Formats: sequence, structure tokens, C-alpha cells
Amino acid sequence: MGLRELKKRQTRQAIADTALRLFVERGFERVKIAEVAEAAGVSEKTVFNYFPTKEDLFFDEIDDREAALVAAIRERASDESILSALRRHQVSHCGRMCSAGFAGFARVIEESPALRAKELEVMARFTRVLTEALAREVGCSELDASIAASLLVGVHWQFFVLARKRALAGRHGPAAARRLRADLERAYELLEHGLGDLGAARVADAG
Repeated sequence: MGLRELKKRQTRQAIADTALRLFVERGFERVKIAEVAEAAGVSEKTVFNYFPTKEDLFFDEIDDREAALVAAIRERASDESILSALRRHQVSHCGRMCSAGFAGFARVIEESPALRAKELEVMARFTRVLTEALAREVGCSELDASIAASLLVGVHWQFFVLARKRALAGRHGPAAARRLRADLERAYELLEHGLGDLGAARVADAG
């Protein structure tokens, strides 16, 4: 990476970090782009050069998250299934989503209708990208790839929401991460074995 590209990345990260701090302190709707720019020591134009919208400024890691999803599929071992690769990828984020600081991030989203609407767009984008990646890697039909992508992104999204709810309830740390990881493993078991296993645990408990 050249010096110029490194400088741009550092500037982008500094703007995003400053924005997140302000959003956590005051709420998404109460912070103006001009205030972010001033606090970060840049112009409003510079902020918009890196982030087309205020919502993009909050979800500043979306490009990296999207690339990581595709990489998990493309770079998996030759004997590893796509489902296993994506499960391993998502499980690796459980600790981050159960950290003490995640609650602030979660609260900003839950208090902002604009960010929850943006979240819908982000998940739709992930589904499109994952559909393309699955069709390319597996050679399946677009319909099959779309159905699989919708299920996989659905798991991804529901655990993002679940992690936020638990964070706001004060659940964080190693125990919370273990619980989230176990729940996630269960979700992937349902995907792997089909929804015929849905309710199996309840039946077993009743027996």
C-alpha cells in the first residue's frame, strides 16, 4: 500500500471513529455532518467524499464485512463446505459482539429509524452479493443461490439483532459470547440438516 492510500485510509478511519463517538454520546439524529467534520478536523466535503450519506458514516465497515463474506467462501479449504466456512466466519465475531463497548453501538441503531431502514438495505446488499458468490463458486442456478443466500444472510442478521438485544440488557463478556456462539451453532445445524429438525430439541426435552 502506497503512502497516499495509507493516508486516505487513516483519514477515513479517523472520521468514522469520531462520528461513532458522537453518535454514541448524543444519538444518531442529533449529530450533524458539520459537527462530525469539525470534530475530525476536516471539511464537510471531505466527509462526503468518503461517506455519501450519514448512514454510510455509521455503517462504515460494510464494504469490509461484505468482502469478508465473499472471502470466507472463496478462500475456504478444498475439503470445507460453504456452510462450514460461513459458520466459522460468523462465530469468529461473537466475542466482538459481546464486548462491553458493543452496547453503545447497539443503542444507536435501536434508537434510530433511519439506521434500522439502512440496515434493511445492507442485508439486501449482502444477499445479492452472496447470491452471486454462491452461483459462481458452486455453479448452481440463480434461484438456488438466491434461496441459500437469503437463508444464510437471515442467520447473519438475526444474530446481529440478538447480540444487540443482549448487549442492551447488560449481557457481555465471555459467558455471553459462549451463549451467542452456541445459539449460532444451533442455527447452522438447522441449515445443515434442514428445517425438519426444527422443534426437535423441544420434543426431546418433553420426553
